[in-house]
This record gives sequence, C-alpha cells and structure tokens, in this order.
Amino acid sequence: MHRLLPAVVALLAVSAGPARAAIPGQNPDWPCQQRFVPALTAGTFWNGPLPDKADWHADPRVAALVADAAPREVPLDESHAKLAAFAKRLKPAERRRVLPVLFLGLVDATNDQRHEVMGRIEELTRRQRELGDVIAHVTDELQAISPDATGDAAARRAEIVQRRDFVVRSFEETQRTMRYACEVPVELEARLGDYARLLQADTGH
Repeated sequence: MHRLLPAVVALLAVSAGPARAAIPGQNPDWPCQQRFVPALTAGTFWNGPLPDKADWHADPRVAALVADAAPREVPLDESHAKLAAFAKRLKPAERRRVLPVLFLGLVDATNDQRHEVMGRIEELTRRQRELGDVIAHVTDELQAISPDATGDAAARRAEIVQRRDFVVRSFEETQRTMRYACEVPVELEARLGDYARLLQADTGH
C-alpha cells in the first residue's frame, strides 16, 4: 500500500501548484490552471460605443432574449439563431441602439453564471484541502504500524489502509470534478465573445 503515497503526493502538488504560482493581483487560492478573471466587462468584447447607463431589464424583449439565449445549457448555435432572429426584426437605427443594451444583458447573465461556478470551485478547493489533511493524518497513522505487524496491530493497519484508500478515491474524484469545473468560466467567456461578434456584425461595428 506504500505505492499509493507517491500518487497522493503528486495529486496534492497538482492541487496546490496553481495557487503557489498565482500571478500578483490574482486570487492566490485559485486552483485552476486557467487564469483567474473575477468578472467579465462589456468593453473587453465590444468594439463600438456602449451606453453609460442602461437598464436592459427595462425592455421586455431584451430581458426575455437574455433569459432564453444566455444560459450555458442552451447550445451555442441555438443562442446564435435566437440573437440573429431578434436583430433581423429590428430596423438599422434600432439595432444600433438596442443591440448594445442586449449585449450588456448578456454580460450580466454570463457573469452571474460564472460567479455561481466559481463559488463551486471554491467549495471544491476547500474540500480538497480537507481531504489532503485527512490523507496526511491517515498516512501518519499507517506509517506508525509496521507492515509486518500481526494480531490486533495487523487488523488496525488493514482498517487504516481501507480508510486511506477511500479518502484517496474521494480526493481523486474531487480532482476530476474540479478539472471539469475549471473549464466552465473559460467556456462562458468564449460564448460571450461569440455573442459580441454576432451582434456587432449586425450593428455595423
């Protein structure tokens, strides 16, 4: 069972590595290889003018479209079709006025989704640390008993091995979940860039 120890150490290093290498100004506890971006801003994606103050909720058409097109569960081509159909129904002057407001709504909705996912990543990070502490403690218990132990000591060692194996599996499962979760903020950022390109093409920017 000592063969598991290098694997556990490697997993712990992978989990902690990005935090140690965090770029100054970023979240030092961010566990993902992907860069830490706390929130997306409209100006990063939109080349044309954007309204300084605009309540996209005030236009029922825009609010409904944001709710229909922004969720990550909606296939991107379906979102594109909804946005393109909406833009097509607008007159050119109205497009230049309404589509930037629509994009602000998409930015807000995307940030809401990212915030939720990033909260989940923080929860997974805490769980990883807790599991890492448990693994270290159980490993110390295991190493305190000789592999050649007999009787009650051997039974105790077998119980510790079983307990450690269970915790290691939990650690690995959480690690896999975290790797998937770390992709989601980047995917949402890419979707927002697609929305910007599509809508700007319809505004002439």
